[in-house]
Amino acid sequence: MFDKLNEFFNQDPKRQDDYRDFERRYREDPNSISDEEAARRYRELMAHMEDDDEVDAQEEYEQVFARMTPEERRALARRYQEATRDPSRRYQGYRDDYDDERATSPRELARMTRRASKEDPDLLESLLGPNNPLNSTGGRAALAGLAALAARKYLGGRRR
Repeated sequence: MFDKLNEFFNQDPKRQDDYRDFERRYREDPNSISDEEAARRYRELMAHMEDDDEVDAQEEYEQVFARMTPEERRALARRYQEATRDPSRRYQGYRDDYDDERATSPRELARMTRRASKEDPDLLESLLGPNNPLNSTGGRAALAGLAALAARKYLGGRRR
């Protein structure tokens, strides 16, 4: 567990301090994290997380998506549905048996987002663009919160 994150954090001696600072800034004032930084941190950490690490974070994912407005969750679910139907996309995480309530639940959005980060990282990039669901206060907070959580879980037991 954490093998890929160990490698990521140990490639650059300043990276752990940088992520500690990011996690502290998020904890003290989530609005201090820009859209770009939230997306970059999320991408970096998700690229280095292993399946076991992500499964451990399911509850935190759900809490983060629960903070988004119902409208933001609906918009995000619609984008995942569109991506699943798009033959040019690798993402296939929106299930045929979803109704609106289930698709917009924090649990399912967490599952779909984790799957998108593995199958189609470019999809997450597109969801951050103008007029997209993750390019909102709730969306930025969701990505920053997930990245801060991953950094906290990894760095929590490690001291300088």
